Amino acid sequence: MVADLSRPNTLIWIAVLIFTSATANAQRSSALSADLPDSRTMALQNKVDRLFGAGNFERAFFLYRYDLAPLGDKYAQYMVGFLYLSGMGVEKDSTIASAWYRLAAERGTPEFVAVRDRLLRDLNDEQRRRSDDYYRELRLEYCDLAVLMSSIRRSIEELDARTGSRVPGANSGPLTVIDVQRGTVVSGEEYYGMQRKRLELRVKLLQEAGDFHDMETDPDKINLRELERRVQERIAQLNQ
Repeated sequence: MVADLSRPNTLIWIAVLIFTSATANAQRSSALSADLPDSRTMALQNKVDRLFGAGNFERAFFLYRYDLAPLGDKYAQYMVGFLYLSGMGVEKDSTIASAWYRLAAERGTPEFVAVRDRLLRDLNDEQRRRSDDYYRELRLEYCDLAVLMSSIRRSIEELDARTGSRVPGANSGPLTVIDVQRGTVVSGEEYYGMQRKRLELRVKLLQEAGDFHDMETDPDKINLRELERRVQERIAQLNQ
């Protein structure tokens, strides 16, 4: 059976495991990203941690689940699982919790792997089947490869929509743009040049993370539909 998480000592021990972990903060953003978290994301991370610490579990759950977990924040994905497991801020469901723990542990972080494995051992056969099904759904959207692919798609669509080309400066004109990540105003040519560079970095990260040795990495030659197909196939092959 799953451990009795109504016992305060159990709740405190699990929370402390994460909050004092030296590796926890390294999971706050996707390891497969060409960018550091922007100021808004970091402010949101600090806010939700304060909400959790103050006992506002319902609001904390919403922010972990719908704002941070989709960004590849493994800490947030773990906390979604923790709140499901404990029934704090959301209806208790150990099966759904196990699926979120599996997602959080995909990078092999020892602390996350340990709680994932402990919970999976406590599931019966029917619960394990439900966990498998839910985990497959989650990783299609929120695993590292999916998050990175989503970032690549947005970059390609932005470059193609603005310039009709991924070549820096093409048809960009004398536009000025506010770079939200850096909080600065730059020329259109500079901004889209940076976007193209980020795209190139993300594609190379995807090539390495997905083990796509023959993948085209030149941003000007990327076939978005083909790339998405390959990523989806690779995600479907993921285990555990």
